[in-house]
Amino acid sequence: MPAEFGATPWGKAWLRTIEPTAVSRPNPLLPKARSLARNAAVTLRTAEAGRLDAEVSARGVVHRVAIEFPCWSGELSTEVAGLVADAAPVPGDLPDGLEATLTRRGADIAAPAGERAADCGCGAGDGPCAHVLAVLYAVVQRIDETPALAVELRCRAPLQAAADPDWIPLSDVPVEGFYGT
Repeated sequence: MPAEFGATPWGKAWLRTIEPTAVSRPNPLLPKARSLARNAAVTLRTAEAGRLDAEVSARGVVHRVAIEFPCWSGELSTEVAGLVADAAPVPGDLPDGLEATLTRRGADIAAPAGERAADCGCGAGDGPCAHVLAVLYAVVQRIDETPALAVELRCRAPLQAAADPDWIPLSDVPVEGFYGT
């Protein structure tokens, strides 16, 4: 059975910031956060370089969550954008090996937990609340589906999008005969 969260190296990089292996005890909020993400309680409004904005619906209450994190330096962003342009044959997809290459070059795929600033307003105490964690789990799922998002979230330089081979402009579809008539 494939992993529900962190099925790709890109998603695993973000998952490791939520579920670090070097902890003295498990975080009791993680099961609730996973459940919220799994059951579509998270709506990502904005997922862009250095920022995530989302809404989390829990028990009939909508919590607005904002997470900010640092982008790579301009030089590193330009280098990463070039590597992605050379390696991405399909829009949104990235080869798994590229994650290891970027990590070796000093490009942390995910923003470390200590470098993220999160705001939820739910009144939870220290550390990220279940709503913030749910947003991060939802991002991991989205990154597993579209690995390029992992780079887009950290990169200041615009990524060159390859043409989607499964998409054509609607105006190019011949009207006559479209429905088999």
